[in-house]
Amino acid sequence: MKSTVTVGTVAKPQGIRGEIKVNPLTDDNKRFFDLKKVVIGGAEYAVTLARVTPAGVFIKLDGVNDRNAAELLRGKEICVSRQDAVPLPQDRYFIADIIGCRLIRNGKPYGTVKDVLQYSATDIYTASLDKGGSIAFPALKEVIEKIDVEKGEIYLNAEKLAEVALYED
Repeated sequence: MKSTVTVGTVAKPQGIRGEIKVNPLTDDNKRFFDLKKVVIGGAEYAVTLARVTPAGVFIKLDGVNDRNAAELLRGKEICVSRQDAVPLPQDRYFIADIIGCRLIRNGKPYGTVKDVLQYSATDIYTASLDKGGSIAFPALKEVIEKIDVEKGEIYLNAEKLAEVALYED
């Protein structure tokens, strides 16, 4: 497991005083209120302000004092150390821990998770298949039998997966 957790990416500068808009990777944007420090592009920054509005999540970082400095961070991941991450409820996982997990189907390696898309009511896992091609499937309890982030493995129900998966060659 990585020592940091990605909580979002820098979308763009906001205003002229260095505030940045965040593309959050969380299901609860209010978690940004608890951030004390973040790592962006290998540099650590103290978080001096967090705002959550209908227009999005915005943070102000110590040392990022104008639009030009904020612009240099555009597109970069916003990470926190694992010990500073918000504790998750049982059976919830950080996207950073899901990406890279091996998919196990019928007891055999099947593929590797490449991304987790959050466009709908349910996350969509995309993976490259060991035999070539790729797959996308919803992260439903019926499809995912077990997630073991310590081992980096996700066990799939082959029958349910066949009902909902989209394959690409």
